[in-house]
Amino acid sequence: MSSRKRVPGLGSRVSGSTRNPKLGTRNGEPKVSVFPGLAHRWKTRLFVMVCLIWLLALPTVTLAQRKTLRVSYPAPATVYLPLWIASEAGLFSKHGLDVELVHVGSSPIAMAAYLAGEIDILGGGGSAGPNAYLRGQRDLVFFGAMNKKFVFSIYAHPSVSTVAAVRSKRIGVTRFGGTMDFATRHFLRQNGFDPGREVTMVQVGRVQDILSGLIAGSVDVGTMAFPYDIKAKESGFRELADLSQSGARYASSSFLAKRQFLAQNKGRAEGFVRAIIEAMQFIRVRRDDGIKILSRYTRMSDMKVLAQTYDYHSRVIWPRVPEILPEDLKLVLEELAEANPKAREIDPAELIYGSVVKDVVASGFVERLYAR
Repeated sequence: MSSRKRVPGLGSRVSGSTRNPKLGTRNGEPKVSVFPGLAHRWKTRLFVMVCLIWLLALPTVTLAQRKTLRVSYPAPATVYLPLWIASEAGLFSKHGLDVELVHVGSSPIAMAAYLAGEIDILGGGGSAGPNAYLRGQRDLVFFGAMNKKFVFSIYAHPSVSTVAAVRSKRIGVTRFGGTMDFATRHFLRQNGFDPGREVTMVQVGRVQDILSGLIAGSVDVGTMAFPYDIKAKESGFRELADLSQSGARYASSSFLAKRQFLAQNKGRAEGFVRAIIEAMQFIRVRRDDGIKILSRYTRMSDMKVLAQTYDYHSRVIWPRVPEILPEDLKLVLEELAEANPKAREIDPAELIYGSVVKDVVASGFVERLYAR
C-alpha cells in the first residue's frame, strides 16, 4: 500500500537517544556492599537501568528499520508522473513496497528532511548529490533517473526566423544561475554564440512572465517550459529549438539515496526500480488512465494541454529503464561549477550507484514486461 502527502516544510523528527549513565558511585562501577541484601538491590537497579537504556534506544531502531519507504519529489511537474502512477496504480504494492510520496517543495527542504532521517529516497534535481558531496556527505548517491534531457524550448517573435538571427536579441529566462538559464547559455555556446557578449540575457522571474514578455515585446526570445511552450505556439510565436533534441545529457529528475541504505536494502531498492519501470510501461499502454493521474497531481483541467504534454514526455523524455550514467552528470557538474569551482574536481562515477538498475535489467524483468 502506498500513500502520498504534501509537506511544505519538513522539520526534524526527534528520535530516541541512547544514554549511558555511570552506574554505581565513585568510579562508575557498582559498589559491592557487605550488608545483607544490598548487593541484590544493586543488581536489581542495574537490570532496571539496562532495560531503560534499551527502551530509550527503541525509537532509533524503529526509524532505521521502518517498513514504509518515504520518497520525496520537489514539484507537481509532468516528469514525475511515473512516480505518481507507481503509487496510484498499486505498482509499489505489487513489488512488495509500502511507499509514502512526500511533496517537499524545494531541494533544500528535501535535503534537510533527508539529513533528519525523514526521507529514504530523494527525487529531484541533479544538484543535490554533488552539493552534498562537496559538503563531505559522500554516502548520498544517484541510482536512477527518469529524465536526462533539458525539457525546455526556445521561442521567438515571428520575425526571428533562425537561431542565427538571435544575435543581438534580448532572451528571457526565469532567473540567472538557474537550470533554464544554464540550458539556454549552453545551447547558445553550442551554436557558436558568446552569451555574455552577443545576446542580452534578461532575468524575468516566472515562466509565465517570459510569455508575457514576448507578447509585450520586452524580450525578443524566451526559453519556455510546459505548459507555456504550448501557449507560446498557440499565440503565434516561432519555436527555434527544442532543447530536449539538442543532444545535451542532463540528469534533471533523478533518484538519490544513501549508498549504505541501497546496499542494506537491496530487495526494496530493486522493487522500487521495478515499479518505476512498470509505471513507464503503463504510461505507454494506458494513456487515458495516465492522463487522469497527471491531471490529479498537477491540478490541471485543460485536457488538450494535458494530452499534448503527456504525449510529448512519453515520446521524448521518459526512458524504458531509469539508468543513470556518468555522462548524464557532466553538465550538472558544469552548472554547479559556475558557483563552486570545486565541482570540476568531482569524478561523476563517484556519485553513482548503478548496480540496482543493472541487476533489475539483468534479471530479464524489462524484456518480460514489454513482451506481454
